[in-house]
Amino acid sequence: MITSYSEYLEKPSVLTFEDMTRIHEAIIAGIGEDEEAEAVYDKLVRAGTNYIDTRAGWKLMPKPVRKERNDERTARHNAVIIALDELAACLEAKGKDTAWRKEIGFEAEDKVNRKRCGDFGCYIAFINSINAR
Repeated sequence: MITSYSEYLEKPSVLTFEDMTRIHEAIIAGIGEDEEAEAVYDKLVRAGTNYIDTRAGWKLMPKPVRKERNDERTARHNAVIIALDELAACLEAKGKDTAWRKEIGFEAEDKVNRKRCGDFGCYIAFINSINAR
């Protein structure tokens, strides 16, 4: 199965690569040299990495395997959302701008925002992985 970034952009309410880069830069600026905030950010990196591990191979799995692993995928997706919420709360408590969290979106406002959270978690995992060389 071959997919492309162009296909992703045709889906509803996506975050573009540029959007995710801008959001990530806002997060980094908010964290600055704060060790506590960096530790919370590390939770997001771990959650995104765990989630992308499942998501990247999802369409390659046979349907029975996907059914068997669906709860695990959901839990990993939830962990990304929780990590985003924790990071936003941490930075907000320190008086930092957290408009990025609203830009990603909240599932309670629109179900598609759950996908946007997962997409951003995958972006974080991608950025972390290419910098690990």
